[in-house]
Amino acid sequence: MGLKEEYEAQLNRRREAEEAERRPYEEAHAHLKALFHSIMGDREFRQSLHAEVELNGDELQIDPGPILMRATVDRNGDYHFTYEIKHHEDPVIKEVPVKTIPDIEQAIAKLLVEYGQ
Repeated sequence: MGLKEEYEAQLNRRREAEEAERRPYEEAHAHLKALFHSIMGDREFRQSLHAEVELNGDELQIDPGPILMRATVDRNGDYHFTYEIKHHEDPVIKEVPVKTIPDIEQAIAKLLVEYGQ
């Protein structure tokens, strides 16, 4: 194998490794995005939440007023979920352990019922 072929083979291996490294994030982000679109696609449900719903990059934000929920995905494809109990002097941020989109959906539903209007 000549230098050119070896160089191209090395480049291809590098690209494949980089793609494999990004794949978990891209798949997890696609699922988070699908959750956002499922909320936004159901107008009646979205209006019943009385909440602002936004997808900012890899962060889904749901703001029903007294709390702000954030579901994120990190570069490894792992999900994280936090919520902030709003208070003008001392807001409290709490973390909820999640591993999957159904875990996130369950956490959102529970908090919406608990802090809903």
